[in-house]
Amino acid sequence: MSEMPAAAPMAREKRILVVEDDDAIRALLMTVLRRRGMKADCCSNGATALERLSQCVYSIILLDLMMPVMTGYEVLERMQAMKLANRPMAIVLTAGGTPKNLPPDLVAGMIRKPFDVTLLLDTVSACLAAQNDPEQSDNCPVADSEGDSFERRNEPN
Repeated sequence: MSEMPAAAPMAREKRILVVEDDDAIRALLMTVLRRRGMKADCCSNGATALERLSQCVYSIILLDLMMPVMTGYEVLERMQAMKLANRPMAIVLTAGGTPKNLPPDLVAGMIRKPFDVTLLLDTVSACLAAQNDPEQSDNCPVADSEGDSFERRNEPN
């Protein structure tokens, strides 16, 4: 892995929740986020993620869609119903096809597995920047690691 540049100060002030059932992917995500200077917590299923969301304020949740116990889709459904003071933006992780019917008020981006680490960090950084500048909220990219292209949230699919 190539050396990663230091994190921007705003990234250090935010907290990210990684929700991934695959141990190796979860460890990789935690390593790259922390090496970039980002504060991150992790869990391996959706039920634990909801507990964490009720106990701690997160800026972003990196959310695997296909997990045992509770899928990422179910987590998103329940997040919509939760009365969180500061609801995090979700970046969904998927090894399958393009997910359908994701709530646009919660899902800021999508990353396909296997993912490119640089693309992942760029997507997280763009979403963190969008939180600092509300006018940029519709410009948080949807990352497609198969083609290394970006789609914007506000463009039609």
